[in-house]
Amino acid sequence: MNRSLSLLLVGALGCAQAGVGVVVPIATLGTATASGHSTFCGGASSDSTVYDTTQVTTRPILYEAQRLKYPAKARARGVEGRVLLAVTINADGRPDLPSIQTISSPDSELTDAALRWVRTAKFEPVCRATEAVRVRVAIPVDFKREL
Repeated sequence: MNRSLSLLLVGALGCAQAGVGVVVPIATLGTATASGHSTFCGGASSDSTVYDTTQVTTRPILYEAQRLKYPAKARARGVEGRVLLAVTINADGRPDLPSIQTISSPDSELTDAALRWVRTAKFEPVCRATEAVRVRVAIPVDFKREL
């Protein structure tokens, strides 16, 4: 991928309907191996500290999630936009469910759909030196109606 062409990577992630995507800023992405997953960084740390992406040696890489669904009622009303979520990714790569917060959203139905989706997400463990640690990330989820 040519990083100079775009500041954002848009992944459809097997969306059930066109016009729905998850936007992951390149700054939060790690490097995947040929198998599509990054190299595991080692054992999980017993440290419960939550780091930000500037304090870790590898970045979160999304590798699995359920389909993101555009709510039919919101689509019919013409509602679209970005839901921005703040999420702590645990050392095992799963979202820490109590940590999920909505930073901004244009509509409560879009918020609910984005929250349902992120709860199913799985990331490669994030590394600090050689240990998997917890990290806080912002995850934008875009909903756009196609004409």
